[in-house]
Amino acid sequence: MATTTSYGSFYNHTNALNVGSYIADACSSADSDWLERMEAAGAFDRIESDFSNAINDALPGGVALSGDEFIGPAYEEDYEDGVADLDISKVVKAIDFWSIVQKHDVDI
Repeated sequence: MATTTSYGSFYNHTNALNVGSYIADACSSADSDWLERMEAAGAFDRIESDFSNAINDALPGGVALSGDEFIGPAYEEDYEDGVADLDISKVVKAIDFWSIVQKHDVDI
């Protein structure tokens, strides 16, 4: 079993405290009625789950978002492809966040 280490917090890579605040920031300019309907329907929880899963799916093997922290192998001999030159910020930005929001949009 490989030793793991922190690759930084969600904030370090996105300037959002966590996945939930990333979603809240991104949707903050939306109509307040829509925000209330989304919250009442539990859509934001589903968006958070799907977005977190998409982040983990996009990360190289051995690296994961665990809570608000990215973790991965501590030693190069345990790296899988893509870990050595990993840019977590680019990984997160490459995910089609808005398609996840649209999937759970109460108005669609």
